[in-house]
Amino acid sequence: MQISQEFQKNRWKLGLVIPISLGAIAFLNLIMSLIFYFNSQAVVKTMNWVNHTNEVKVRIRSLEKFLVDAETRQRGFIFSGEEEFLESYLEGLQNQESVKIELKKMISDNPEQLQRLAQIELLIKDKVDELAMTINLKRSGKEQELRNLVLSGKGKKIMDELRVRIIEMYQVENQLLEDRQKELEQAEQFSRIATLTGTIIILGLICISIRFIQQGIIQPIERISLDITTSSSQIATTIEEQERITHQQAISVNQTTATVNQLATSSRQMATQAETTSASGNQVLSLTKEGYQAVELSVQGIATLKTNSERIVQQTQEIEKQTVEIGTISNLVSNIAMQTNLLALNAAVEAVRAGEQGKGFGVVASEIRKLADQSKHSAYQINVLVQEINHSINSTIKVTTEGTHTVNEIMQMAETTVLTFDKVSSSVNNMVLNSQQIAMNIKQQDIAIQQIVEVINTINQGAGETAAGISQTKISTQQLNQVAKILTDLM
Repeated sequence: MQISQEFQKNRWKLGLVIPISLGAIAFLNLIMSLIFYFNSQAVVKTMNWVNHTNEVKVRIRSLEKFLVDAETRQRGFIFSGEEEFLESYLEGLQNQESVKIELKKMISDNPEQLQRLAQIELLIKDKVDELAMTINLKRSGKEQELRNLVLSGKGKKIMDELRVRIIEMYQVENQLLEDRQKELEQAEQFSRIATLTGTIIILGLICISIRFIQQGIIQPIERISLDITTSSSQIATTIEEQERITHQQAISVNQTTATVNQLATSSRQMATQAETTSASGNQVLSLTKEGYQAVELSVQGIATLKTNSERIVQQTQEIEKQTVEIGTISNLVSNIAMQTNLLALNAAVEAVRAGEQGKGFGVVASEIRKLADQSKHSAYQINVLVQEINHSINSTIKVTTEGTHTVNEIMQMAETTVLTFDKVSSSVNNMVLNSQQIAMNIKQQDIAIQQIVEVINTINQGAGETAAGISQTKISTQQLNQVAKILTDLM
């Protein structure tokens, strides 16, 4: 009962602490995973934008490099007149077109940069036209016009304007790169903070869960295991005492059987004496003197019969007391079996709650319940037998009382016969009839005594079975004690 109350007290801990703790940890892990996922996506996206900005800057520098290279090749051709300077120039013209196309695609999400790129394209076109014009003048041999065009500073103005526009685009991209790098750093910092915070919270939940499990599960199980060990030890002590009592009961039943057998022998002797008395009465009818002597013998025989009848009553009363004790012991066995059954049922319920570690303990509890049921059934059979014995004993007492009453009447008749021998004939006649009735009653007593012997033998056999059942229960209780100790060691 104490074990059941202990589990009722901690049932919310056993049923909720572990699922809630694990659920909270799993939920927090899920939240952390989602945060990591979305944050990593943001980091990847930001890194892509950083790479995109760097690529835009590379393309812008490519345009600037093309213009510088083109101007350098153009000057080389003007000064030397050699066409090999123009090969790289012409190749650069083709490459800068593809660079502008790629750059347009890359900054398509930025209208201001697209506008700047459009201005740069116009300036590049003017610069390329100016370079082409100087190259054509050089090829045509118009040195003076070429000199005038170069000295006019038109190409320099265009190039200065181009540098200003390119620097503007480059600065815008630098600002975008700086902003995106800040976003990347913020995302990485948020990831670190979230990781650290989540780890601290998870560790805190784990510590709280361990504390609750220690206080709500392990410690109650340790106390329950100790209670089971104590209870099983007490049960073992009670069973040993019951085994001793059952052994004493078997000895008493054996003694009672011997006494009843002696009573049966005496009853048969009484029957023989009654028959002798009847024969003597017949002889008294013919021989008065012999009849007088026979009357004296009858008186003695009746006295013996009375003594034996009183002994029968005493032995029967003794048997009745012993059967009452047997019934009390049987009820005690039944109560112990019921308590054992309740304990085994509680143990089986708690074994199921324990899960995989409690399977072996559940099997032992089931076996104890079976043994308790068998003990209860045996006690019930003993009670039935005790009731039958009491019924037989009551019948025996009734018959014996009637026999004693009859013996007293015969004694009175015998004494009257001695005092009034003149009525010997009629008195002996009555005595013969009464002797025959006594013989019949004694035979009935003999039959009843035989039945008592059979009942006592049955009781003896039942006591032996009870002792065997108690021994088996003792072994099972010892096994239960061992299991409880193992469970305590595991805790």
